Amino acid sequence: MGGARRVVGPWLHALLFEDWWLKLLALIITLGFWYAVTGQRAPATERLQGVQLEFISTQDVEISNDFIKNVDVTVEGSQRKLDEINARNLAARVNITQLKPGDRVARLTPDSVSLELPDGVQIVRVEPSSVALRLEPVIEREVEVEARFEGKLPESFSRGVVQITPDKVRVRGPESRVNTFAKARTETISLEGQRESLSLPRVAIDIPDHRVVPLVPAVSVRVEIIEERVEKRFANVPVRSVSGGHAQPASVSVLVRGPRSVIENLRADELVVTLAQSPDGALAPRLTLPPSLEGRVELVSTSPAAFTVNR
Repeated sequence: MGGARRVVGPWLHALLFEDWWLKLLALIITLGFWYAVTGQRAPATERLQGVQLEFISTQDVEISNDFIKNVDVTVEGSQRKLDEINARNLAARVNITQLKPGDRVARLTPDSVSLELPDGVQIVRVEPSSVALRLEPVIEREVEVEARFEGKLPESFSRGVVQITPDKVRVRGPESRVNTFAKARTETISLEGQRESLSLPRVAIDIPDHRVVPLVPAVSVRVEIIEERVEKRFANVPVRSVSGGHAQPASVSVLVRGPRSVIENLRADELVVTLAQSPDGALAPRLTLPPSLEGRVELVSTSPAAFTVNR
């Protein structure tokens, strides 16, 4: 018995008192791990703010009023699971397919709201708990398309014929909004400084009301840009005969018409009046121009107006 005491005594003394500070540190670390693990597993709650709200409805019914787009959702689960949740990546979905058209109230409860949450996490509360909705039948209607423009044309230029293809499109949306919809306007087309006609193959339909959707998203638009046409008189323009005879008079004064930028830069030495015989035997004057001006300048009159050709 005494021998046993002599053996156990030193061993127990060493266990309790030798390197006691290391043993104490190990005990503290162990308790810390135990607390951390049990704390992560203990039930906790968290309020997820600003969760996007989405309603699931049938294709022939749509929400026509403005409603809240975000809700706060309180969830419950282990802290470790709650730490995995990012409210910005969540969408609170509510099935309203059972609601009929009219003024309705959608209840937001843990049972009616679905969220993609980690296993073991559940919804405790949703705020607000209800949302007022106006449900309307979805209809389609054909409306006229109108092109929208911005920007200033250069001086002496103006906008001519605007051709839109197709000129009408069908739109789809809640009945009350579609029935009051007058025209579908295009995105803005810039005419700033434009001197030539425009042909745009795809111009988007831009409807401010996002609940009204065009079934044809884009149209082609052709915009005619017209330069102001002016007249100018030129003297001593030579006269030539197509047949090669000697024309009388040999030169005339002519009045021509064309785009301002062309007429203002036109010179008399670029003009020739050519005489050709018409089917009835009369001599018809025609304006001959440099190739770059053909079709852009027209002859209004000559003075004198009568001609003869001596063979």
